[in-house]
Amino acid sequence: MTVLTNNFLDSFYYGIRDDYMERVNGTKKELPEVFLGLTRNNPAVITCDKNLLPNGSIKSVGFHPKEEFLEEAINEYDNFLNWRWEKIKEEMDKGYEGEGWLYSPHPDYIADGLKHALKHVYLSEEESKKKIDFEKLGTLEGFYKKTWENVQHNKKAAIIYYYPPGTHFQINCTVEIQKAGPLRDFINRAACLAHGDNPAKWPKRTAYIFHVDEVIDKSVYPTTTHS
Repeated sequence: MTVLTNNFLDSFYYGIRDDYMERVNGTKKELPEVFLGLTRNNPAVITCDKNLLPNGSIKSVGFHPKEEFLEEAINEYDNFLNWRWEKIKEEMDKGYEGEGWLYSPHPDYIADGLKHALKHVYLSEEESKKKIDFEKLGTLEGFYKKTWENVQHNKKAAIIYYYPPGTHFQINCTVEIQKAGPLRDFINRAACLAHGDNPAKWPKRTAYIFHVDEVIDKSVYPTTTHS
């Protein structure tokens, strides 16, 4: 098993943490800069079918706590998601059932959600090395189309990260399909934190666990160490 490199984490883990901390602290950025930051956790996942024909799909790929910290994180995410849903229902028309999993959370509660991500996922450098599993990445299967078809035949994948103007990494992985278990449960809740407001409508979707095999730094210029 390979651990994600410090250069990669500087941009695509600690960089996300910096963005979240700014948002929680009330920093207002121009919309193009906000959208640029979103590229950090929306890489292209490349898979191949049994004939080695490739397919690329933009997916929200995230980090997660180590196994011994999952239960605590799941419980606190559940408490927050249920609280957020009750508050949203109070503000909406009677009978409101939520917008479904593809929609963004209510804007009044985005910062509250980010606080939970900062507590359980995006940690300081010292704490993250103790609590975050940097040998794996994860995402959900949303539509059961080409990526799903491909990983039935070929468990090798590449995840392409790009942050303009020149930061570019390729993570070669082996895909594990998880239909049950605490890690799958956490990834579902982390996605619910970011998309959609009604926890009851969030389905127990299948998760892809990407076991890191190789990290290739293709950046145009050298990255700097996170302080």
